[in-house]
Amino acid sequence: MPARTPRLVIAACAVLSCTQPRPASHEAEAPSSDAPAREPTGPAVVGEGKLEPAPAQLAAGIPHLRFQVEVGDAPRRGPADAPITMVMFSDFECPFCAKALDLVEELEAAYPGQIRFAYKAFPIDRHPYAMLAALVAHSAQDQDKFWAFHDLLFSGQRLDEAVIIRYAEKAGLNLDAVDADLASLRFGAALRRDLRQGKRLDVRSTPTIFINGRRLVGAQELRAFREVIDEELHLAKGWRKEGVAKKDIYAHATELAYSKIVYEGDDSLDEDNVYPVPLGKSPQRGPKDAPLTVVAFSDFRCPFCARGNATIDTLREDYDGKIRVVHKYLPLQGPLASSAALAVWAAGQQGKFWEFHDALYEKAPRYSVPDLELIAMRLDLDMERWYADLDSEAAKAEIRNDIQLAKALGITGTPTYFINGRPLDGARPDFEFRLLFAEELERADAALAKGIQPGKLYEHLAGIVEE
Repeated sequence: MPARTPRLVIAACAVLSCTQPRPASHEAEAPSSDAPAREPTGPAVVGEGKLEPAPAQLAAGIPHLRFQVEVGDAPRRGPADAPITMVMFSDFECPFCAKALDLVEELEAAYPGQIRFAYKAFPIDRHPYAMLAALVAHSAQDQDKFWAFHDLLFSGQRLDEAVIIRYAEKAGLNLDAVDADLASLRFGAALRRDLRQGKRLDVRSTPTIFINGRRLVGAQELRAFREVIDEELHLAKGWRKEGVAKKDIYAHATELAYSKIVYEGDDSLDEDNVYPVPLGKSPQRGPKDAPLTVVAFSDFRCPFCARGNATIDTLREDYDGKIRVVHKYLPLQGPLASSAALAVWAAGQQGKFWEFHDALYEKAPRYSVPDLELIAMRLDLDMERWYADLDSEAAKAEIRNDIQLAKALGITGTPTYFINGRPLDGARPDFEFRLLFAEELERADAALAKGIQPGKLYEHLAGIVEE
């Protein structure tokens, strides 16, 4: 049958890559029903030496290095109150994941009724169709056909667009609904949450499996899994005698475990977190009550900023009326970068900021001082005023303020974007923005439903407290 999947999704899925986890700041999400009842231990900080279990966890009599792994709404099988919860971060194109799943089935047969197994999609960059498969799998879950579709994906045939759609049809999925889900990225937010959780837990390869919070990486031998499961069953038996309800075993085993892994000295931005980025009087375009506010810290001399700006322009067209873009100056590439920032600011004093911005990005990053002057003349600016403004203390102060803000936020390079306060750094593929937009549109809709006024939406979502 002919391919039905929207072309944009196919092209974008092929270039998405997963990045390393980020350090902690301000958490963006409320905990789910799987979150621990007590205060979480916090992150495990990896430096020199072996990482030890969380002290609070050991003090509560819970041995072994563990991590809080939220099951959430992941597809799962097995009893809800099973003493063993296995959460697998997996990639539908990963051959080692297929081997690990064979082991999981052996374990389920060897320990009947003792294992709850949950699947988390974690598509990695070198598998071009893993992202598409993961999105269609969410549609399959929505249609109560996840495991049938899952099993077909892991049946051995090399995946491509046609194979994935054929498997969807064979599993009995409504293909029109699948098309609609893909076109709207209906499950983009859910998929990104799993990706963020995996990165938070330092998942770098697939499969990565957590057994009651204990991490096993790769398709290890059966005895490695059995050893951990046998230990956990023995512990669960003891916890039951201490009064822990059967349904609470998993929460008890993980509630004092580490919530994430961070690396000592890593000062990069945290994609889990919301940063209260003030807009001030920075240049803006798009509706003030737009559900998506994109703050761009950029440098006209940066080639990645030029690439990122082209991506943002495409997104503005595709999300017509839903995006407000805010520019922040961060000239890091020497004197010519600063000259460009001053020139654009000066054009803004005559109401031509975005015209100058767009004209400069047509040349960026290869431009000269005469190019700046030519753009000013082409825009019919008052040249005497323009020269005076770009050399003014007000211009320099505005740019210094943005540089100081970037430093305070922990920005170390350009471009860096904040979408409703959620960061993306670097010239990311279009699809990464779309996944984050899907999350943020959900947050925006939830806030509006609670009565937040559209004009105050950004401040609410970014956690900005009005003075």
